Amino acid sequence: MRSLIHYRGTFRAAGVAAAAALLLAACAPGGNSEAGPVPSKPVSTDIGSEPVTLKLLVTSGVDVPLYTALGKLFRAKYSNVTVKVENQDYATLTTTIARTLAGNNVPDLVRVPQLGNLTKDHLLISLDPYAEAYGWNQWPQSQFASTRVGPDGRQRGTGSLYAAGAGFGLTGVYYNKALAQRIGMTRPPATVAEFEQLLARAKDAGLQPIMTNGKDGGSVYPLQNLAMSYAGDAQAVQDWNYTKPGASIDTAATVRAATTLQRWGQAGYLPADVNDIDQTRAPAEFIKGNGVFFQSGNWQAPGLDKTGSGQFGFFLFPPGVAGGPSYAMTAAANLGIPAKSPHADVAAAFLNFVQTDQQARQETVTLGGLVPAGPSDAPAPTAPEGSAVAATVSAFQELLKNNGLVGFMADATASIHVNSLIPQTQLLLAGKTTPEAFAPKVQSDYERDLGR
Repeated sequence: MRSLIHYRGTFRAAGVAAAAALLLAACAPGGNSEAGPVPSKPVSTDIGSEPVTLKLLVTSGVDVPLYTALGKLFRAKYSNVTVKVENQDYATLTTTIARTLAGNNVPDLVRVPQLGNLTKDHLLISLDPYAEAYGWNQWPQSQFASTRVGPDGRQRGTGSLYAAGAGFGLTGVYYNKALAQRIGMTRPPATVAEFEQLLARAKDAGLQPIMTNGKDGGSVYPLQNLAMSYAGDAQAVQDWNYTKPGASIDTAATVRAATTLQRWGQAGYLPADVNDIDQTRAPAEFIKGNGVFFQSGNWQAPGLDKTGSGQFGFFLFPPGVAGGPSYAMTAAANLGIPAKSPHADVAAAFLNFVQTDQQARQETVTLGGLVPAGPSDAPAPTAPEGSAVAATVSAFQELLKNNGLVGFMADATASIHVNSLIPQTQLLLAGKTTPEAFAPKVQSDYERDLGR
């Protein structure tokens, strides 16, 4: 069966800028803030000729081959620089990053899924001087808004720049084309109700309807998607993500989403051991045919194409009502420069390189599955027609039409993912909490994190 979302040829980085603008609407970047320090000496775009080992700390999984490849490309241009890539799993990195950056063995660049208190505690340097030196200020600024932090060190979207990334992630629903054909799927579901009908057909056919990783937060993706689809508007979630005053996730839409997710678990639409499945096992099971659908992000697309070329498609999570907007979670694969980095100038040169070099941008798509960031006139990467990568790129472009890009709830605070969303969703799927208790508990944890 042909992919249900067709690739439209190459895509332009201008689309990325536009997408970021939609994602960050009403969060226009502001001027410099005093939330954190700037380098103590003038910055330079000259990285010199002395041997340098640039240490990167990224998350395990796709980040490792991507940044390893980008590091080799960087060394090919700057022969005196060796890029050393180290990694930690997402949960470990998010919970230990502050301690790591305050310690003695500090990386030169670190993956920062959440900024948290890293800026307020002066653990990252402001990138404003480098933005000026490299001309990032002349690029579409909306792509940087999610990593700007205001003077209070909390609210994002305005203030100084603290991180930049090679590209943007995007979530949606992968499907096994052969299994989808078996249950009569001829097009992506137009509504949540139609999607549930497909799940019921898969269950009746003896297939596993959905594969997901509940152990480390994969089940939070459908929860957030359901909440946005039921609300028909993602503004409440986006305000919550940006910690705007008065923002709350304790809404009727969240309760309804939690109710549906729990019902999916009870109906067998999710694996019986969903809370024991991690982000490594989930795609492996899906590739083996254990799951008609797999809710995850575009970072999975290169691996799916490599192991099953042409076998997997991708569509955006459906809206609550026919013709309603679709939403997808997105975030840049951000790297920040620690205040203790001994090679800040070289680290900034690496950030500039991965966003502007043609081959680096291609690797960002090919290995990382990410839509590249950078200037609007940057070289446009390509992807093979019919591939999972091409389908995710096409879906990203589709979202440009309806303001459908939203941040991850998991990134709202430094600890909300590990300390609240994961355990509370696990309890929900295990039947040990109720949808009515779920929403206020997550909101309470959020308020605690923000010190309110």
